[in-house]
Amino acid sequence: MRADRSLAAKLPDYRSGVGVSDAGTVAVDIAAHGKAVANAVKAAGGTVRYAAPDGALRADLPLSAVDAIAGRADVAEVKPAAQAMTWNEPGNRDARVATAVKAVAATQVSEGDKAHGADTARTTYGVSGSGIKVCVLSDGVDSLAKSQSAGELPAVDVLAGQKGSGDEGTAMLEIIHDLAPNATLGFATAFTSEASFAANIRALRTTGKCQIIVDDVSYFDESPFQDTQVAQAVNDVTAAGALYFSSAGNSGNATDGTSGYYEGDFRASSTKISGVTGTPHDFDPTSTTQNFDALSAGSLGRPVTLFWSDPWGKSANDYDLFILNSSGSVVASSENGQSGSQNPYEIAQVPSSGSGYKVAVVKYSGADRFIALNVIRGRFVASGSLKAFSTNGVTNGHSAAANAFSVAAAPAAAAFGRPLEAGDPANPAGPYPGLFTASSKWERFSSDGKRHLFYNADGTAITPGNVSSTGGATRNKPDITAADGVATSVAGFQPFFGTSAAAPHAAAIAALLLSGKPTATPAQIRTALVSSAIDLGAAGFDTVTGNGVIMAGPALAALGVQPK
Repeated sequence: MRADRSLAAKLPDYRSGVGVSDAGTVAVDIAAHGKAVANAVKAAGGTVRYAAPDGALRADLPLSAVDAIAGRADVAEVKPAAQAMTWNEPGNRDARVATAVKAVAATQVSEGDKAHGADTARTTYGVSGSGIKVCVLSDGVDSLAKSQSAGELPAVDVLAGQKGSGDEGTAMLEIIHDLAPNATLGFATAFTSEASFAANIRALRTTGKCQIIVDDVSYFDESPFQDTQVAQAVNDVTAAGALYFSSAGNSGNATDGTSGYYEGDFRASSTKISGVTGTPHDFDPTSTTQNFDALSAGSLGRPVTLFWSDPWGKSANDYDLFILNSSGSVVASSENGQSGSQNPYEIAQVPSSGSGYKVAVVKYSGADRFIALNVIRGRFVASGSLKAFSTNGVTNGHSAAANAFSVAAAPAAAAFGRPLEAGDPANPAGPYPGLFTASSKWERFSSDGKRHLFYNADGTAITPGNVSSTGGATRNKPDITAADGVATSVAGFQPFFGTSAAAPHAAAIAALLLSGKPTATPAQIRTALVSSAIDLGAAGFDTVTGNGVIMAGPALAALGVQPK
């Protein structure tokens, strides 16, 4: 678009979604072979942010140098850097609740400590997390020293060069310390790149000797249908005996009508979209044809991802993703070619202003596949003649790894007060200063499952010859629910809402269990947590809260730990 202004002028409403810095650079991921590419990036005026052992790079590259780097024989692909996000929600708890919390103690103590019964469990069972190392992966720990000087945190073992930037990690560490005050703590950033995230997961287990690892990060290109690089790292550390906890996400759920997620078999439409080549997906299973899903006002500026059921890195079926405005003009798109060696993935971004946007999935060429369309933290709505089509299943990526604990959120004190959309009712208040009960409610933004997969981590099909809705396998995700909306001393996390806050509560309770019975296996810890959880939704497992909200005392009893 920069190279051909006359062409760009013909598409005045189109936005590429690629950010260019004031210095003229773009953040890119480069699939490369060998170390020479890193030197070429530097010679072109770029900066290498991370170099993986296999030669892959995360770099800031001058826009003018992209073609030259991509044209090298030792470069397979240059693409916009995969984006990541944490699963926190901006806090706006009632000031009276915050004042009451401050009156309890000089330091800020998570309301989840009481709501999960961790405070009484520590006394009753004589557990404190002693002898257990719990490690966090998030954005950064900028205020670590400040929290330590205020008495909110002890020493934290940060992997060398992996401090990161931001403070969500500091807030997560405070929660863990509140519930498991004698646990040893560690940290590494997950934000350098996806490959670095995977490497840091492994490093926390090997170099850091972490027994429990927890994160609140998701990369947009993590496949819902196959364990890709971050999920594979989770598989490695859980196979080595670590317990792994991860946020289920804040993208809403079908039960509450708060998600923008759709998955199902591709269904060819009998009509075309003007100006778009290929066959649109028909969202309407009735006799009516609907080539679009309409987007809510809360979807403005949100990323939209599309995956389909081909093996990662081996897609020979070409699907495209389009965002159109109210007049039917394409304003954003993702039209990468898939010819057998690419990922089954497209990503576009809804414009940050305007209204009446809708999303379309188009099969450019190839076979019909099962598709997954996700407006991250947005939703689908009925608009004019368009009906809203959504399904459950938004929790994906490494949080849905087989042996990870995917953690949903329930408010410990006042629930999240800002509605996700105009007219949404707020959740009822949490139980603080009481305990979670069967009548407690989950956060309406908490992401749901189940997770439908079609491929093993190595790309082999789970059900060879059938990658439609009747094939593959499902995982019951999320696994458990824990507290959010809690106090920390960290600016911007007062209170701390989101599944980002729930995951460290669950990890801390696991630390109490392990300190009470150091010989317990991961399977025994899982059984104790799940079997003693309080059911919040439908009887048994449900797609929003999993097996229910975990409780420290009952879980310790289920593990066979005796009161002191």
